[in-house]
This record gives sequence, structure tokens and C-alpha cells, in this order.
Amino acid sequence: MTIKQLLKLAELNYTNRLYKSCPHLFIQVKSTPIKDPALLHINHELLNILEISPYEIEKSSFIKFINGDLDFEGLLFGSTYYSGHQFGYFVPKLGDGRALFLGEVTNSKGATFELQLKGSGPTPFSRMGDGRAVVRSSIREYLASAHLKALGVPTTEALAIIHGSDDVYREEVEKAAIVLRVAESFLRFGHLQYYAHSNQITELKSLLDFTIKTYFKNYSDHPNQYLLFFQDIVKKTAKLFASWQAIGFCHGVLNTDNMSILGLTIDYGPYGFIDSFDLDFICNHSDHEGRYSFGHQPAIGMWNLEQLGSTLKNFISEGDIKRTLESYPGLFHYEYRSLIKKKLGLYVNNANDDDIVQKTIKMLAITQIDYTQFFRLLSHYKKDDFSLPLTESEELKTFLQIYNERLIFEEISDQERNARMLLINPKFILRNYLAQMAIENYQANPLIFEEIFKVLTHPFEEWSDPDNNHENWSKPATSESARIIVSCSS
Repeated sequence: MTIKQLLKLAELNYTNRLYKSCPHLFIQVKSTPIKDPALLHINHELLNILEISPYEIEKSSFIKFINGDLDFEGLLFGSTYYSGHQFGYFVPKLGDGRALFLGEVTNSKGATFELQLKGSGPTPFSRMGDGRAVVRSSIREYLASAHLKALGVPTTEALAIIHGSDDVYREEVEKAAIVLRVAESFLRFGHLQYYAHSNQITELKSLLDFTIKTYFKNYSDHPNQYLLFFQDIVKKTAKLFASWQAIGFCHGVLNTDNMSILGLTIDYGPYGFIDSFDLDFICNHSDHEGRYSFGHQPAIGMWNLEQLGSTLKNFISEGDIKRTLESYPGLFHYEYRSLIKKKLGLYVNNANDDDIVQKTIKMLAITQIDYTQFFRLLSHYKKDDFSLPLTESEELKTFLQIYNERLIFEEISDQERNARMLLINPKFILRNYLAQMAIENYQANPLIFEEIFKVLTHPFEEWSDPDNNHENWSKPATSESARIIVSCSS
């Protein structure tokens, strides 16, 4: 199959809807293909959702497509303007420094997905950079986006990675890679900030109207459509941040330009998952002040929403913006409490629910037992057991007494509760040493890479194997692997 046939099969619109409605947002850019491109991995599950048959793809053409090594009439390569607060400081002109929009794929169910290349060379927004992505960071994004989706967290996705022979200079010399990213939309808070800051109100209105008409259709043409739009973003953001906190995920760089209008996890850089519960956990080695620490994430969500609210002052009254923002803490708390209750296997509402959630977090913080392992083992807990094969600490024993008393109010059997909990408490989480193992083996032992990808995209399954690799992958980092650090170049 030729690439043109692939595009026809996928019903690719050569100019996407955003470009048609807001051409002023784009600068047309030609990609810079990498040398000696080779396919590193492809996400077949996502390929199926896009309804592109893996058995009909001509591999060489598909690689050329991801490499941006195409030149035929109609195909749009475009990078977009946006602004953003980076570590709290406003930068008026950022933009896609290493990303290019290709177009859209619409499947038979009417779902439309934007396609974007990351690492395809310099753009006018590269700011003296090379516009490249390295294999290391590309693999981390590829694995994390697929893993968070499997965990039920809203996220952008990655369809495939290619790698090449080009040298890329970061902390050390690395090899180039390009990721083919997929999302319903890659629109960010920063896109709206760009027009608001530069006082381009007409362009801002056209972007707002397009966004509401396309992604918030229920509010389109409503007299209060801008307020309803903002309220929905606040709800989506609260839900996203609550889901991160519940699974122990730390994003690492929550600048406003890394915030999705649709409440998706976007721009995977120096992310990390907690081992033991630690609100002070900093996953980004470049974050010297701890602005984006694990415990500070919910407050940063509020701060970023305040910046978004300020861009809408020409469309929403100051009072409505303020009241909408004030709803965020309550929304976040509701979502977080609901998720932790499900992780605890508590489905009946009880007056003491806030108390047991707080006691759970306090016990985890004191005992420093592994966060993911605790909830997975608790998923097998039977009433009146009063023990977990983790630690004999008095704090855990006291907690289990309280937990056991709370289970009396539940109306389902141990067996049903355990089954539900095993579907929300993963056995596997993307710890840094697993990501590093995938990075080190993508060429030397691609079967290891494939196994890691398989486990991370089905994290609730037991996954046993003769060599016991999978069981080991469910364990916390060793003291040596715990020293792996990631920074903004990751």
C-alpha cells in the first residue's frame, strides 16, 4: 500500500479544521527528515482505533510518512503560535518548537484525531534549538501516554516512533527520533494566552468559537457559551489532576503551555510515579524550587486556570470568572475522594469517608510503604484479615482495624469487592527503571521492549512468565535504579 492509499483509507483531511477556521494560528513549515529512519515501535491498538490495517501498510511508506519525507500537493505541515507561563514567568511567544501538524484522521464512527509529528526539525519557534527529539525522551513519552490511557487517565497518545542515525546534543550526544502523536486536539491554554496577551481579540474570538463549536458542541451558540466553556475546562482540569494524584503521577513541567484545553495529559517530559507516598516528590531535576512537586500539582492546576481565566475577560464577567475558579478546589476534592474510595473498595457513601481517605494517606506517608503495591495487595484483602504482606508497623495495623470497621457498611461480598479493586489498582506502574530498561533494550533486545509495552498497556493483569521478569517489574526500584534522574531534556 502506498502512503497516498493509506491517507485515503484513513480519510485524512489535508488541511485540518483548526487551520481552516484559524489559519492565523499557523506558520507553514517543512519538516527536516532524520537520516536512516527505522521503525522503533507501533501502537497497534491505536492503529485499530484509527481503522488503519497494520497488514495493509507498506512499511517504507509509513516510515516516510512519520519522517515527514513527503512532498505532494495538499499536505499541510504547520506549527502553531502559543504563549505560556514557564515556571511562573510569562513568555509571550513560545509556539511549536519541534512539532508539526499533519492533518486529521476520521474513523467510521465519526471520531476525529489530529496527527502531529514531534522531533521533525526546527520551526520558527525553535528559539535556537534543533527541533529534534531524542530516542530517550521519545520512548518515555510513547510508553507513558499508552500507560496512562490504560490506567484510565485522559491523555494524548503516540501511534509510532522512528529513530535515525543523526546525532542530537543534550546533556550528552544522543540519537534522533520522531514520534507520531495523536489526540482529539492539541490545543493548549497557551494558544488562548497568545492572542489575549497580544490583544488580538478578533483572532481570540475566532479560536474560542472554533473550539466551542468543535469540542464543546453542547454550548455552541448558547448565550453564555464562553462561561459554560470555561466552567467545563475547570471541571476537566480538576478531574485530570485528581486522577494524577490518585495514581501517584507527577507531571514535572506544568507550565500553562503544557495544559490541554480538553483536560488531557500533554507534553510528557520529566514525569515520574511515586514509590512511597511523598508530597515533596520532585520528578524534574531542573525544578530546583519544587514548583511542580507531586503535592503542589493540585494548586498549580488552580494557578494555571487563573491564567486561563484572565484571557477570557473580554468574554466573561470578572464575577463569573471568579466564581468559576472558586469551584475548582471542591471539584478536585470530590474527584480525588471518589477515586481513593474506589481504590479502597468503598462504594457506599458514609459520613466518615473524608476521614478514612485522610487516614489512608497519613498512614502511607508515615510507613513509606510502596503506594502502588499497597493498593494492589489491599485488593486481595478479606474482612477480618488484619494484615497485609508489607510491613508489621503499628500504623498499618491501626489502619487495618479502621478499614475493617468501615467495610461493615459495604453491601457486596469480599469476592466482588476484590474483583472491582483489581480493575482500578494496577499491579504495574511505569517506574523510571522500567522506562530506562526499555530505552536500553529498544535495539539490543526489542522483545524486552515489546514485553514492557505489553505489561504497561495492560497494567491490571497478573502477567506471570517463566523467568519471573514480570513479577520483578511490579516491584519498587532498587536503591541503584532509584537514583535515575530526569530533567526538562527528558
